[in-house]
Amino acid sequence: MTSELSQNDKDCAHAMALKLRINRERRAEEEKQRKLIEEAGDFRMSIVRAAMERHPGLTVEEALEMMEFFGA
Repeated sequence: MTSELSQNDKDCAHAMALKLRINRERRAEEEKQRKLIEEAGDFRMSIVRAAMERHPGLTVEEALEMMEFFGA
């Protein structure tokens, strides 16, 4: 029975480590998005939001890269 608890403890520790890693990655991605939006400014972001409404799969990063490519 103690080995069963030990395996359970290992599983719980693994699950918590995974949860923490996923949360860290999500926060890093949110911070990256926040910085992109802040750097782009209100005018460019209004264009990006309109494009994202017309193209639901479009991300902020992709839209800003496309605008940069076309010189906007």
